[in-house]
Amino acid sequence: MVGVSYSRSRAIRPARSNAKINDIFEDFLTKSNSAHTRDAYRRDLKKFLTFLKGFETFSSLSDVSQRHISAYRDHLLKNEELKDATVARHLSSIKRFFDFLVEKELCYKNPATGVFRPKVVMEVKTNDLSAPEVMDLFESVNQKNRDGSYNLSGVLHYTILRVMFYTLLRKSELIALKVGDFASDNIGNYLHVRSKGGKKQKVYISDETYSDIKHYMEVFRVRREFLENEPLFTSGRKSQELKPLNRNTIDQIFQKYAKLAGIKHKISPHSSRATGIGNLYENGASLEDQATYARHSDPRMTFLYNKRRKEKINEIANIVNYLDKQEDEEASN
Repeated sequence: MVGVSYSRSRAIRPARSNAKINDIFEDFLTKSNSAHTRDAYRRDLKKFLTFLKGFETFSSLSDVSQRHISAYRDHLLKNEELKDATVARHLSSIKRFFDFLVEKELCYKNPATGVFRPKVVMEVKTNDLSAPEVMDLFESVNQKNRDGSYNLSGVLHYTILRVMFYTLLRKSELIALKVGDFASDNIGNYLHVRSKGGKKQKVYISDETYSDIKHYMEVFRVRREFLENEPLFTSGRKSQELKPLNRNTIDQIFQKYAKLAGIKHKISPHSSRATGIGNLYENGASLEDQATYARHSDPRMTFLYNKRRKEKINEIANIVNYLDKQEDEEASN
């Protein structure tokens, strides 16, 4: 006889051993294509798992409740005195992890759902540059030696600065470029960029940027062949030593030439994105077009990057003036 059954079609498999938890943890991390994102999740979740070990009621991931997560939130805020934005990020990592566990039927429900998170006012703190400052930055790069020969480091640094300010590439996107990613189609010249989340996108470039990259490749042919699968920008001196540029190298390039250009405020490689978005805004590009070129999935993020919108808002505020209009009407009467 077949009766009514409320049992689940598949059993929940609680992870009890540390080895099992670690396996699940690593499976979750493989879902992200970004090494930076994986590192952030790894740090956040290992910290949370260490905290859970202090509870006698914790023996498996399926034991975790809202009470545990709320206690962890309070611990981060009160005991470690972390900023609201940092705590919100930790809770977001936990929620994503438990979403994964529910999907894999290792938990009945996500215990992070409904846990109060600190409210965070989104703000992009990256400084941007004015157009004259950008030109000063470019002009501070010495591309020639005293004897008139090319300074190879200077040519490399100049090209990197130009590409980042004109294409709004992220540091990781620039480092990941291969020689074969520099290409053309019936629309124009482009860079095939590996964006956040592992997506590949064509970033169309200006004729000037195309010429910058071609010039860099011509100068560097004394060192390398530029084979299709090799890094486009590399720190290696010989073909057998070719390696992608280090993230810190990009930081150092920006710091070096900002100092030489006399730029007083702090800038970083991300400043090229904020500067480019502001420049697009000043030249009449819509928010949607700015977001598309910056490869932001949400235009609200592009809006936050645009430092120059505040100046525009101030200009608009001064346009609202009822008194002058009243005086004009009285004068005409």
